[in-house]
Amino acid sequence: MRVARFTKDEDLPEYGFVQEDKGKKIVAALSGNPFAGDATLSGQRFDLSEVRLLAPNFPLKIFCCDDFKDFYLKPATCAVGPDDILSIPDWSQGVEIRAGIGIIIATSTRNCAVSDVENHILGITCVLDSTALSDRSQLCNTAFDDSLALGPWIETKIDPDSRLIFGHERPEEIRGLLKCALKNISFISTFSTLLPGDMVVARSPFSRKVDLPDEARVKIEGLGYLRSYVRKEDSKA
Repeated sequence: MRVARFTKDEDLPEYGFVQEDKGKKIVAALSGNPFAGDATLSGQRFDLSEVRLLAPNFPLKIFCCDDFKDFYLKPATCAVGPDDILSIPDWSQGVEIRAGIGIIIATSTRNCAVSDVENHILGITCVLDSTALSDRSQLCNTAFDDSLALGPWIETKIDPDSRLIFGHERPEEIRGLLKCALKNISFISTFSTLLPGDMVVARSPFSRKVDLPDEARVKIEGLGYLRSYVRKEDSKA
């Protein structure tokens, strides 16, 4: 099942299920919030081309990790959706972009054993994470606005044999990234309660440096692809 967050004609954001219908992708809108456990089909259906996809969840907390116990926290204002702009801060020499997977929490998670983590997960999404290249602190370089692209939706069925494809780098199975994320979810839950919609990102080791307007893409087989436009702060318009 694929869970999307979208808007139509600049209306308020809604959630929906992305489905196939006669060879076309449609969004079956939900009433309520799937993270609150009160979502039901509203009866409205839209062609995917008629809506604008947003970041598929609005996490209060985002933990990004490269290895076990090696992570940093990003605020919610970092998150942007598909085809949105990843920012190059005007105080930086560019950004380093890394692809990864985002694991979305479904239920309140505290002191959770690794073996039980999967019972607290809603699904997975694609991620493009930016780190500013500057002499500022790590906090500034990782927590700036519009630095983390998410999407295009949440896939609730996670296949560890799926491959992540980022630019011209060699495709890699997400199995290792998934293992890293699950271990870190367990560890994080020992000191910080993870709430529905929160996310833990596991990043691929491959990276790209961008200092001029550009485009970045990542694809997870069986899920979909995420595209972002990389722009300087003063050229977003």
